[in-house]
Amino acid sequence: MRSALHLVFLVGVSLLGATLAILSVPFDRSGDTVLKLARLWSRILLWTAGVRLTVRLQTPLNPEQPYVFVANHLSTVDIWALFVALPVSIRFIAKKQLGQIPIFGWAMAAGRFIFIDRQNPAAARRSIDLASQRIRSGSSVAIFPEGTRSRDGLLGPFKKGGFHLAIAAGVPVVPIAITGAGEVMPPGHLLVRPGPVLIDVGEPIPTAGLAAGDRDMLLARVRDDIQRRSGQPSRATAPTAALAESN
Repeated sequence: MRSALHLVFLVGVSLLGATLAILSVPFDRSGDTVLKLARLWSRILLWTAGVRLTVRLQTPLNPEQPYVFVANHLSTVDIWALFVALPVSIRFIAKKQLGQIPIFGWAMAAGRFIFIDRQNPAAARRSIDLASQRIRSGSSVAIFPEGTRSRDGLLGPFKKGGFHLAIAAGVPVVPIAITGAGEVMPPGHLLVRPGPVLIDVGEPIPTAGLAAGDRDMLLARVRDDIQRRSGQPSRATAPTAALAESN
């Protein structure tokens, strides 16, 4: 019953939050108001769903330092948990289709989220360049390099775009291991079950001095760190060439 009520609450709160986000644009074109609304929205949804969030920081993060956060992806709960867990403002890199959803997609655009067209490599590269510019100006971004949530609980191969982005921007990569989100919201289910979720934020990995040729090395290091701390079995270890994107 609680899960069903949460689903109804999710729809109502999301519509209200997205509408407020869109209405905030004339007063705040930076998108920061949208991020504050997203954090409040996430706290409410986690609480109403009975999700008990635990955050473990391996080392304090500098709120003045932009980062590229890289996390494994188990369910929609990951997004709510990251908004609440991270002590810095983040913008997700999301697939283009999410930006086309009425109201919800408009709210993401109002928050200056970055959309990638996975079917158009040239457009995807332009999106990565835009993300790099925003990072240099002080914004942190979060990506799910598997490209989509895990349907079988296994850690999939990582796409390379987010690591190219971090090296191009010259900012640290922060690996994040998420556990429990797949149990509270199993694949194919709309209902969220009460239960624990752990966000284990690793130590930032510097990218200063790295070149494009170091991308695969950085990817492997981050993936190994996430796999070790999440305990997820691996589906495959070979990286793919596609650009990073979330769903």
